[in-house]
Amino acid sequence: MGIDVVIAAGDGRASRKVFRKNKAMLDVVGKPMILHIVEVLRACSAVDKIVAVGPKEVFEEIIGGFDVRIVQQKRSLAENGWEGFLCTIDEYWETGRLTPDILERYHDKPVLFLSGDIPLISVKELNEFISQCDMERYDYIAGATSENVLKLFGPRKGRPGIKMATFHMWDGNLRQNNFHMAKPFLLLQSIDLVLEVYEYRYQREIFNIIKSFFKLIRFSRGNIFRTLGMYLTLQASAGLSALGFERAAHLASFPVTRPRMERLISHLLNVRFKIVLTTVGGAALDVDNEKDYITLSIMYRDWMNQIAPEAITTSRSGPRQSRGTGPHE
Repeated sequence: MGIDVVIAAGDGRASRKVFRKNKAMLDVVGKPMILHIVEVLRACSAVDKIVAVGPKEVFEEIIGGFDVRIVQQKRSLAENGWEGFLCTIDEYWETGRLTPDILERYHDKPVLFLSGDIPLISVKELNEFISQCDMERYDYIAGATSENVLKLFGPRKGRPGIKMATFHMWDGNLRQNNFHMAKPFLLLQSIDLVLEVYEYRYQREIFNIIKSFFKLIRFSRGNIFRTLGMYLTLQASAGLSALGFERAAHLASFPVTRPRMERLISHLLNVRFKIVLTTVGGAALDVDNEKDYITLSIMYRDWMNQIAPEAITTSRSGPRQSRGTGPHE
């Protein structure tokens, strides 16, 4: 049995629009991003059910012929993710009711969450991530890609590119790659912290840094100084790097390692947390602004040909019919 996937593609408070549009509906080489994503998910044998949360009527026009459960977006990321997860459960999809039996039966159910603005996603990268997700040992696994891999997508002489922010760690700089394998029922107690951090995820903006700082104080468990020390070290390293002092940035990151970060996040969220690396890199390129969207549109075929040539050369099968009906249709 494959893993169920939730595409969180709403345009609520925590989402940024590009050219005043929901990013999932922006065209890349003639197809909306959400269609690129659904085609890849449907081509991946490791994926079972797919739930897409967003503007329902528009999504039905774009991906309605595929085997996808389409759910109308709610007011916030929290509601979108939660409803998307519940709609992967057949009993809930058919009745629209969350019962004690569902809570008991699906207490440990994992789901793969991803965003709706990653058109460079590939079957290869999905399989690489999913194969490393040991959900017997962990409750939440976040995907990441090393800075060295992401250099492929950076600007070069005579070629446009996207330079992406990374977390500076002593054992290697990483960027989260928009893959999150989690057991939502086990994350309920910590969901406020997860969503607050996500809302302030654009850490190049000083106000988001300040807001994140105070949110960590509010939600911290145990040794607050250790938590804040790790966070401030990450920010200091990123600042030095932005100023061009790469060696100083690396030295400043000495206290921050992947194992330490995993232990800290496990403690903060009260779950078993793990970071796993993928070596393809396409899923790390989400679209946050107009400039990045234009660059990605120009370079899409070239980048896909390098990271997943089969996606360019292999014709895909036609869309499948959707699975039955439910109260959300």
